[in-house]
Amino acid sequence: MNSKKDQIEVKERKNRAIFFVKIFVYVAFLLFSGLLGEWAAPYFPKIQRVLNAIEIIVAGNLIVSLGRIIVVRFYVRKKRRAGLHANFVLGINHIVGILNVLIFLLSLMILFDIQPLEFLSSITIVAAAIALLSKDYITNMINGLILMFSDQLTVGDYIKFGDVKGKIQDITLLNVVIVNEDEDLVMIPNSLILSAQVINHSRQNVRKINLEFDWKLTANLDLDQMEEDLKLALSGYQHAIDIETFILKTMAIQKDSVRIKLQVQLNSIERSLEKEIKRKLNQKIISMTVED
Repeated sequence: MNSKKDQIEVKERKNRAIFFVKIFVYVAFLLFSGLLGEWAAPYFPKIQRVLNAIEIIVAGNLIVSLGRIIVVRFYVRKKRRAGLHANFVLGINHIVGILNVLIFLLSLMILFDIQPLEFLSSITIVAAAIALLSKDYITNMINGLILMFSDQLTVGDYIKFGDVKGKIQDITLLNVVIVNEDEDLVMIPNSLILSAQVINHSRQNVRKINLEFDWKLTANLDLDQMEEDLKLALSGYQHAIDIETFILKTMAIQKDSVRIKLQVQLNSIERSLEKEIKRKLNQKIISMTVED
């Protein structure tokens, strides 16, 4: 948790340094824009519009950046002792990006001598049609912001969503990006994440290995002996597992096979070790199947 806080504070120090550079640029622009406008006016009559548009972009960006710095600094101080999640900063960054786009559009209107209020009123019907056609994107963006400002899921968490298991690499305004166990990037729309069941293994105090497999149904099937054999296969991992939590149970009895579930609890969350233990168990199950 401290490492997350340290990373955020390092990035914020860089952002504050960039902010002071922006102030210097803005002050220099204010000092020389008047002279530049007078000098270029005979050659470029619309120079004042260009300068006004640039001033709106720089001033608006300064205001947004200042607000961002204040909000993030307040959040980091407030969460100094409590749990700190990078989602909040991620959400603020996306909101800042949206505001900067709006400021840029406003500057374009100034550049082309378009009155913003008249422009908005004239495209009301078009805007409504665009909103209707893009409602899924808007819903995903709103849900993305909800995820960013909540602490239920955060970047770095290991989750299970349906058949997808993996680590959250990023949360965007449209998708949650997951790196699954095969190192593939899986992008899940935010609306699906909020409307379906998600298991967050990183928020659990324990981590379990679950394996399900089918076994041929025979008269001499001995579940107790199978359990002992599988426990013996894990004898080299006593430091990594709690053998007392080892459970082997029957899930379903079918005509020709039995559905069996194996469950054991790990002492710590180590992805490499978990994969190694799973591979060991799978290899033992395959060997036992061939021997049977």
